[in-house]
Amino acid sequence: MSKTARRSLDQPEGLRNYPNHPIHQESGIPEFDVFIAGSGPIGATFARLLVKQGYKTLTIIKVVMAEVGDQDTRVPAAHKKNEIEYQKDIDRFVKVIQGALSKVSVPPSSTIQPTLDPSSWKPSDPSKMSILNARNPRQSPHNNLDDEQVTRGVGGMSTHWTCAVPHFLKGLERPVILPFSEADDDAEWQTLYKAAAVLIGRNTDQFDESIRHNLVLDTLQKAYGDRDVQPLPLACHRVAPGSPYVMWHSAENVFGDIFTNAAETNGYFKLLTNLLCSRLAYEGTDPVKIVGAEVRDLLEEKLGSSLVPEGDEQKKYYIKAKIYVIAAGAVCTPQLLANSGFGAGRNQANPIIPALSTHITEQPMAFCQVVLKQDLVDSAGDLSGKPAWWQAAVNRHREKNPLDPMPIPFYDPDPQVTIPATLERPWHTQIHRDAFSYGDVGPRVDGRLVVDLRWFCMQDGVPENRILFESDIHDAYSMPQPTFEYTPTKKWADEAHKMMKDMTDVADKLGGYLPGSSPQFMLPGLALHLGGTVRLGREFATSVANFNSQAWKFNNLYVGGNGVIPEPFGANPTLTSIALAIRAAFDIHTQLRKSGGPTPPNPLAILTRTPESWVEWANPKNRNYPDHYNLRKLHKSV
Repeated sequence: MSKTARRSLDQPEGLRNYPNHPIHQESGIPEFDVFIAGSGPIGATFARLLVKQGYKTLTIIKVVMAEVGDQDTRVPAAHKKNEIEYQKDIDRFVKVIQGALSKVSVPPSSTIQPTLDPSSWKPSDPSKMSILNARNPRQSPHNNLDDEQVTRGVGGMSTHWTCAVPHFLKGLERPVILPFSEADDDAEWQTLYKAAAVLIGRNTDQFDESIRHNLVLDTLQKAYGDRDVQPLPLACHRVAPGSPYVMWHSAENVFGDIFTNAAETNGYFKLLTNLLCSRLAYEGTDPVKIVGAEVRDLLEEKLGSSLVPEGDEQKKYYIKAKIYVIAAGAVCTPQLLANSGFGAGRNQANPIIPALSTHITEQPMAFCQVVLKQDLVDSAGDLSGKPAWWQAAVNRHREKNPLDPMPIPFYDPDPQVTIPATLERPWHTQIHRDAFSYGDVGPRVDGRLVVDLRWFCMQDGVPENRILFESDIHDAYSMPQPTFEYTPTKKWADEAHKMMKDMTDVADKLGGYLPGSSPQFMLPGLALHLGGTVRLGREFATSVANFNSQAWKFNNLYVGGNGVIPEPFGANPTLTSIALAIRAAFDIHTQLRKSGGPTPPNPLAILTRTPESWVEWANPKNRNYPDHYNLRKLHKSV
């Protein structure tokens, strides 16, 4: 077909003249039941439940998933921290995290380099800057989320996350799904949180036999008897009783055996890697029907245009499905929707989704590291009254390492402690020793002595805090460049000040500050817990989707991920995002069973509870899935 006969690439609606993706021919499926963009824990939740549960009336559920990145772990979506080398030296994992993250928006900076060779190229206009790799000439430095970053790859950020899975605080963080009955809403969250905990493998006891964990826990429980100091809930399990090694959970655990046993569980599933879902083709405006997911094969682009004689269009395909789920992260999900023409463009008139990427929330974060007090470390070696496992660990260490002056074994598990948020102290706390993109200890001090303190505050979602997506500036994947407009409200700026004082008070109970890691506020965005970008709600004007995660005015579009959370939150959001995805998956299951096909959400409809039958697999009496302890054998040969 000639270029003049093709529809404009700038036209967002309708099917262009791209071929169907080869997966249609390979599978023999002309239209999938569900298309999912994103392979993190949330996309995995949708895929696992829909394939596993089925329509209840049909035998094959056909799900296809697109991931822009590649599979860079031996097992799809596995946590990279499970490698023994990183568990022996947690600080080395910092570099892995840094390598997995890409900054989202870098503000302008001077292009003048006075010591540059005079013959080297420089812009004729010194005010202009390069726009490569997230450099954004429209990003104001004063209201940027400087360290907001994304991970592209199978499993997403779950391949390097901290695995903290606390519940949200009722009355502040936790959204209200069923507003007409507090009892029903509590019961709904109990159902969803229980199922989410089983799905991701939530535990609170895997560090019980850690000397440092108990030192920190006991010290803070004695100091703050009224604050419910407790073990930090984590998605992990110890590989064997008494082992120093932990299996950290990730999207791998949510996927379970879906890659090998999809057909045996009443479904079809295929994950396509190096495939960017760039936009959605649609028909109509109210209601809107998605008629295809436009995808770009990045490997074809990598091979070069000589193998693609028809030009750029031939690198693009359509995947067709009955329902489309966008769970590509809190930045990339609205970016995809913006690129489809639905909203969030600069000066865009009459957007289909006016609340897209408005009311964003973030977490001001305070951080410090302390070196444990002399008396705390010495008390670890006083074995009187200590449990048998403690005594055995210290005696074994002293016998094998007589030159070590410290009683704590080399591979004693890290502390993992939290003081939950309250309405009086509305911030989430993590007192532990873990790897982030910052805070490594290196050779300066023995890592057994160091404890990290991370305090996470909240931020109300206000319309002024938003992301704009630039139509004339593009990121490395030729998608609209995000520009942040974010300023903490006075209320939460004041709370962040109080939070810092609280952190320093807790730190004082444990030890002295590690040089270079004194109390400090981290760069905005560094928590990587951006929320509100595709927020759920009850009004079209101020939210993107209803509390079934179905986009307003769309009959077959759903959103998922941390971006759907509408409330301010300080706690790690993944467990809550999985819970909301479990509810959304049931609604998709219901929509697929409609004889006339999916229909848009009704803002006047009274939502109901997720039936227990949808999460029957989470019942302790029926715990045949997921089995996190026997998910896969340890790798011993190639």
